[in-house]
Amino acid sequence: MHPIQSPLHSEHVAHKRVLLRADLNVPLKNGSIISDKRLKALMPTLNLILEKNGKIILLTHIDRPEKIDPSLSTKILIPWLTQHGYSVAFESDLNKAYEKSFHDPKTILLIENLRFLPGEKTGDTNLAKSLARLGDLYVNDAFGMIHRTDCSVVALPQLFPPHKRIFGLLIEKELKQAQVLLKNPAPPYTLIIGGNKIRDKIPLMQKLLPQLDFILLCPAIVFTFLHAQNRATGDSLVDQEAIESCKKIIETAKKSTVKIVVPTDYVVSRGSLKGPYMLKKSDDLSYGDYGITIGPETQILFANIIKQSKSCLYNGLMGDLKSPESLQATQAIFQAMIDSKAYSVIGGGDSTAAAELLGFSNKISYLSTGGGALVAYLSGAPLPALELVIHKQN
Repeated sequence: MHPIQSPLHSEHVAHKRVLLRADLNVPLKNGSIISDKRLKALMPTLNLILEKNGKIILLTHIDRPEKIDPSLSTKILIPWLTQHGYSVAFESDLNKAYEKSFHDPKTILLIENLRFLPGEKTGDTNLAKSLARLGDLYVNDAFGMIHRTDCSVVALPQLFPPHKRIFGLLIEKELKQAQVLLKNPAPPYTLIIGGNKIRDKIPLMQKLLPQLDFILLCPAIVFTFLHAQNRATGDSLVDQEAIESCKKIIETAKKSTVKIVVPTDYVVSRGSLKGPYMLKKSDDLSYGDYGITIGPETQILFANIIKQSKSCLYNGLMGDLKSPESLQATQAIFQAMIDSKAYSVIGGGDSTAAAELLGFSNKISYLSTGGGALVAYLSGAPLPALELVIHKQN
């Protein structure tokens, strides 16, 4: 079990340049921020460093650009930061950023989208050296990146001595909340799981199986499980490489007390993922049907199970943030989690954004800023970026 007390509480950062790696990969629509959950989650760390008279050099990425895309510039964060009382300067040139890193300590220096820089995704050491010049101390508070190997979370911290690379207050909070589910989750414990990244979620299901009572399978992950049982999936997403793993999970669940529950009806789009929505029974899925979310019958089925639970974990959004009409089932699931009075955690950027959009942000026990990161942590997977900033406390 990892330590969960951030050294930042006692770290002397006065008059130091603090290179802060955050995960401000906010969801966007038409050039506007849909959810500011990740920005708000970073505020305690920003405030503490500024109170301690440290100079913040803020690093983040937005989306997955293949080349420079002005619509994904970190400039989009400036109005929000300014509205929340922060003084911000922006720089895209790392040489100029080095000069500015010594300027006004009360002004946050925001660097351009890291994924615009060649070498960020490949862990380039030259890029790491250019970034390392900007700070005297490295702080990783990008919980959503702890399972990644990007330059700014793995190669970069290695250029700082152990006592000058630490984790921030958000990671501290995330680990504390996750450990509630790792240590002794109150039964009945229900996992509600969906989304497209099926292979990433298989280890989580395998790890949690001994603790779980129910697994509620949602689109799109459910279709790989259904395909593994030779059941109808229409044209819905199926991960062929995950079928054998799904079969093993089904068999293991049958030998234990874990009940895997699949939908009885779906909202599907016809012809393409952007086609018109319609309701179909699970056994009626056919060619041209793309399962988007669960139908009203399944909403009731799942809600009744959730309402009896004492611990709930939701990971993998059903529907599309940009299509509010596709989030009705998600809203029903979230409401059931609240009604259950269970300790409930929602993980994932889109999932937490949906919780905010639907008005549940202050009602769920905890909204995690990381989806894949939370899954990796709960699964016991290697977390290279996290290990680099906590090893000195082990």
